[in-house]
Amino acid sequence: MKKHYQYIIISAIVLTGLFIIILRTGVPSNFKNSTTPAAIFPDYTNISIPVNMAPLNFKINDGASKTIAVFSNGEMKFNVKSDNSKIEIPISKWKKLLKKSAGKSISINIYSKTAGTQWVKYPTISNRVEVDEIDNYMVFRSISAGYILWEKMGIYQRNLTNFDQSPILLNSETNENCMSCHTFCKNDPSKMVLHLRSKPGGTLISNNGEIKLVDLKTNYTMSAGVYPSWHPDGKKIAFSVNLIKQKFHSADKKEINVYDIASDIIVYDIEKNIVTTSPKLSTGSLENLPVWSPDGEYLYYISAPKFDKTAPASDAMYDLLRIKYNTATGQWGNVDTLLSTKNTGKSISFPEISPDGKHLVFCMADYGYFTIFHQSSDLYIMNLDNFSYSKLAVNSESIESFHSWSSNGKWLSFVSKRLDGLYSQVYFSQIDEKGNASKPFILPQKDPDFYSTYALNYNRPEFIKDKVSVESYKLAEKAFSKAIKAQFDPKVEVNALSGATRLEPVNEHTNY
Repeated sequence: MKKHYQYIIISAIVLTGLFIIILRTGVPSNFKNSTTPAAIFPDYTNISIPVNMAPLNFKINDGASKTIAVFSNGEMKFNVKSDNSKIEIPISKWKKLLKKSAGKSISINIYSKTAGTQWVKYPTISNRVEVDEIDNYMVFRSISAGYILWEKMGIYQRNLTNFDQSPILLNSETNENCMSCHTFCKNDPSKMVLHLRSKPGGTLISNNGEIKLVDLKTNYTMSAGVYPSWHPDGKKIAFSVNLIKQKFHSADKKEINVYDIASDIIVYDIEKNIVTTSPKLSTGSLENLPVWSPDGEYLYYISAPKFDKTAPASDAMYDLLRIKYNTATGQWGNVDTLLSTKNTGKSISFPEISPDGKHLVFCMADYGYFTIFHQSSDLYIMNLDNFSYSKLAVNSESIESFHSWSSNGKWLSFVSKRLDGLYSQVYFSQIDEKGNASKPFILPQKDPDFYSTYALNYNRPEFIKDKVSVESYKLAEKAFSKAIKAQFDPKVEVNALSGATRLEPVNEHTNY
């Protein structure tokens, strides 16, 4: 009888131990293996993840009433349980896992159950955690996808290591005017430029705590500054000046198009308050979208032939050019054509150079330069050692457009409308030393259902190293101040400017 009780006690202990193990692991012992991968959204499978990225929360599109996801790197493991199909990862555990997994892969095992059915285990998901960090913040403009509700917009900053987001400036603070073309000097949040169009209007420049409002329109330039690029010395900003029109096609299945009837390139000296240019940058052709090389020795830009009133307004084709610049003397060299539409059959737009100066990413579309509305727009990468180029492996059947480099040159952000063809969302991809791109993944959100309800565009995402600290109210106050009138460089011949005699106003409500 005594031995019988011992067996009972031992059996109870074993069973209790097994029960405790099941509780601790949280993983069902009785399940069916699925041969079909889990249909998770967003698609966070087989991707490269920055070691400091926010949790990649997701949901399973299988109608599950209970879900368990097991995250592991072989040394560390934790479970996330849900009473629905959503997996929202605790940020502290996620950050610890990424830190311990840098340079290695993590696995995700998903168990799913619907009411009255058996648990299902899906094939293991594997993602690589990269040693290279992504910049802590991204700045973007939030704007309607259409033209009717353009009045509600704002410039926001999102912390990429978590889900914090805050406005830098809302146009509800500036009489609901249009604001656009924010950019930074070498991803530095303390050096920001931002345009305000219509009243109050002007160019806001925040420079190491000093904010000023500048009117860059002079008697010899066709408009105020439009598309900007900081010189790496932080003392100058190149701008395009544009006479912009819009076209809404009713035939040929063409998209909305934003186009120029004239455009030149100017350079604004922040300290001297002088606008200058060169006859080589202000011709009868359409010079547009300037961007400095990281060493400041070249200005890259696009150019199309002079606007022809008799030709279709939307059919401009842009080449990729660059011009040598002497920072010490301010002298310009010769213009080089790096890539011509005669060779590509497509129009080139939005050149952006990697911080190490080795690669240039750009858009190509069937025509024009404003690619966010062009279904044919894809991303390409050029090797600046030999000017060879290829299509990036991040493209989809939908629109890929505006892009920017992280400060370490390891990550690329871009916008795509691949989810629904209407709204532009932000995606990230790792770019290696040879210019190869990893599978892109969408900006993570706390709620995996976020993208099914968010009805605004992410516009012009820009990486910055840290948070913009200037207060929103200070920018708004400065917006209503009297703008400093920029002076035109007296050393430049007036007849060098294609827009010198043009008095047509810029379309103030252009959605760019």
